[in-house]
Amino acid sequence: MQEVEIEIVPGIRWFAIQSKPGREKEVQKRLSTLGIEVFLPWLRARRRRHGRPQWVLVPLFPGYIFAFLDLAVSGKTARYVPGVKDFLKFGSHVAEVPQHIVDELRERCPGGVAQIDPLRLTPGQIIRIQEGPFAGVEAIFERALKDSERVAVLLDILGRQTKLELPAEAIEKL
Repeated sequence: MQEVEIEIVPGIRWFAIQSKPGREKEVQKRLSTLGIEVFLPWLRARRRRHGRPQWVLVPLFPGYIFAFLDLAVSGKTARYVPGVKDFLKFGSHVAEVPQHIVDELRERCPGGVAQIDPLRLTPGQIIRIQEGPFAGVEAIFERALKDSERVAVLLDILGRQTKLELPAEAIEKL
């Protein structure tokens, strides 16, 4: 198999660097230590730990870190940082990430954590509960609870509506 020669265009730009699985934070730290500006957006997600759901931070783009650098000057150094797989490439071209994309991501990730809008539901809409003892059961969306990531739903139990408060991510729109 023949190696493709990579085109290197001088100039500081944003690039996507592929990391080895689960090593994004380590790569971010090592690149920063080398004086390379990096951006690694995070997402708050619920994961089960020890049988209980907990909030954790996970990379918004698993396996990728954005780096602002000049490929001609520090591309080789960045490529051989422990934990780096390679630059994102298309054929012989290293993929450049437009500045406006990074700016928009930063705007939507205050403090580096993505702000994702919850489900847009209206009162009276039918939903399905996804987790817990009522997983798979349909209910009626009542309202989002103020200043919380929880919602109130109405569940028909023994012929009467009972109000339940659940995490917003525990329900899905039907």
